[in-house]
Amino acid sequence: MATIVVGYDASDCARAALKIAIEVAEAFGDDVRVVVAYEVSRLGGEVADFASALAERAQEIARLASDQAAGVGGKIEAEVVEARTADALVEVADRLDARLIVVGSRGESPLRGALVGSTPHKLMQVTDRPLLVVPG
Repeated sequence: MATIVVGYDASDCARAALKIAIEVAEAFGDDVRVVVAYEVSRLGGEVADFASALAERAQEIARLASDQAAGVGGKIEAEVVEARTADALVEVADRLDARLIVVGSRGESPLRGALVGSTPHKLMQVTDRPLLVVPG
């Protein structure tokens, strides 16, 4: 049994990615680990309050992922990581020796993704694991 790691932010694209990840996991008999990542900007005066609010929101998003999975009869584990999304996904995937990383695509053009730095584009550069990008 292996693990499938899913990036999740409660967007429509992330919900679609989680749905597909659950289906793939069921087909292979794998576990699903949902990763909710957030990054705290250390600029500004009220960093502690801001960081606390982001961490609380990340926990809410993790609960939404669990609720979505339960709604389709899937079982997941969710993990909140304070890091850039691509870095968090790679760290968790490497730690768990994941079979696959699954993320949603927000529908950015390849050029915009390259210029702005979409998560799927970054993942293609930093991981050697298979990557499944699910359109929203």
